[in-house]
Amino acid sequence: MTPEQAAALSCLILFAGACLQGLTGFGYSLFSLPLLVFLMPATEAVPILSLTSIFLNALVYIHARKSTSIKRILPLLAAGAVGLPLGVWALKSMEGDVIKIAVGILVFLTSILYLSGFRLKLRRERMAMVPVGLASGILNGATTFSGPPVILFLANQNVEKDSFRGSLAIYFLLLNILAAPAFIVGRLLTAPVALATAWRFPFVIVGALVGSKLSGVLGEGRFRKAALGFLALLGILSIATAL
Repeated sequence: MTPEQAAALSCLILFAGACLQGLTGFGYSLFSLPLLVFLMPATEAVPILSLTSIFLNALVYIHARKSTSIKRILPLLAAGAVGLPLGVWALKSMEGDVIKIAVGILVFLTSILYLSGFRLKLRRERMAMVPVGLASGILNGATTFSGPPVILFLANQNVEKDSFRGSLAIYFLLLNILAAPAFIVGRLLTAPVALATAWRFPFVIVGALVGSKLSGVLGEGRFRKAALGFLALLGILSIATAL
């Protein structure tokens, strides 16, 4: 595959991932990263996804801001900020195949958990936010997969739908903004990576808008299950190719 073909395919992947995010409210990084690592190093793909996801989460937050309490997620955000540098260090230190295997395992397990409707009641919510946020921050720095711990946590707490989406959006928005300096310090967000992000960004915008439009036409429940099943297969594929 030529560099031009790889670049075009990466734009198509980001478009599809953003479309999935606009339709279901999640899945941008889960869908995009396992495919992008076949086209570019994870050390390049992760910053690109982190920066472009700022727009996606800002879009969701604008629609759900009236139902969102930023104060409620502050413990999550603080713990996530602590975990970010650890994740960036892991991204720099791990071998490419190790990252592919880790990504594959995370994608597969997360997809199965989402499909199963897993729940675990937690009584001390604010205390539980600390390890959840820490794990989320580490995952965000290493893979941009900050979602699974927080999504499962909020689902466990039976957070109302609009508040759920809004809380996730503002958390991911702020966490990815905080991630940018960590990537710069870690020398992962360089001028070439910033340029690569900028010219791919229009595809993310269009994908998000198309997904939002489709959400009013297609049944979200069935599509979400199909998407999760596909993500599980992507996880297996990522592991298989690394091995």
